[in-house]
Amino acid sequence: MDGQRGWMIGAMLGASLVGGAASNVLLTTRLAAQGGDVVTASQVNLVDGSGRLTAVLSGSDERGLTALTFYGPDRSVRAVLGVESDGTPALRFADPAGAVQLSATVRGSDASVTVGDEAARSAVFGSLGGTPVLGLSHDGRARLQLELGTGGQPSLNLQGEPTLNLLGAPGQRAIGLSVDADGAPFFSLYDPSGAPRLVMGAVQGTTVMNLGDGTRPRLVLGVTDQGEGTLGFYDAEGTLVRLEGAEPSP
Repeated sequence: MDGQRGWMIGAMLGASLVGGAASNVLLTTRLAAQGGDVVTASQVNLVDGSGRLTAVLSGSDERGLTALTFYGPDRSVRAVLGVESDGTPALRFADPAGAVQLSATVRGSDASVTVGDEAARSAVFGSLGGTPVLGLSHDGRARLQLELGTGGQPSLNLQGEPTLNLLGAPGQRAIGLSVDADGAPFFSLYDPSGAPRLVMGAVQGTTVMNLGDGTRPRLVLGVTDQGEGTLGFYDAEGTLVRLEGAEPSP
C-alpha cells in the first residue's frame, strides 16, 4: 500500500515538473518569436541627463490607463496619451497647475475636443451621432450650442440646418435661431422648462409669429407676401376659433 502511495506521489510530481517545463518552453518560444529587440515590462520610466523623470510608459497607471505620461520640470503631469480600460482613446494637455486645458477623445463613433478648463470656462467641438456640434460652457454648465443637423424646429424634421441655442436652465434652451433647408429663418423663445412660447419665422414670403402655451400656438400673427395681415386665435385643442384680417380657409 505504501509503495502504491509513493508511486502516485512520484507520478504527480513528475507531471508537475513536466507541465512547468512545458509552460517555460511555450513562454520562451512566444517571447523569442517577438524578436530580440522586444522589451516586456509593465512600466518604463524615461529620465533626462540629470536623472529627472520626464515621462512614464505604463501598461496600467493609477488612472487605469495604458498611457504615455509626460512631466514638467516640477514633476507635474503636463501631457497624457492613453487608452482607457474600455478601449477609449484619450489625449490630455495640462497647465503648470495641473488643470487640463485641452483634451480629445473618441467614444464609439462620437469624437470631441475640449479647449479650456471644464470646471471654469471651456469650448467643446465634436461630432455626436454624425452631427457637428460646438458648445461653450461656464462653471461646467453649457450656455451656448451651435450644431448642424436636425435643427431647432422638431416639427420640420429637416436635416443639415444650422441651429444656435442659448441655454438658460441646465440643458434647456432659452433662445434659438435656425435656418431650415429651404433658407427659411426662425427665432424661438422658450420658458424655463424648455417649452416653446414664441416662434417667429419667414416662410415662402410670409412672415409669421406664433405665441403659444408651451404645447401649441394660441395666437398667430402673419403678413403675406402680398402685404395682407392676419390675426388668428386658437383654443387649447389647436382649433382656430377666430381670424381677423382674412376669411378662414376651408
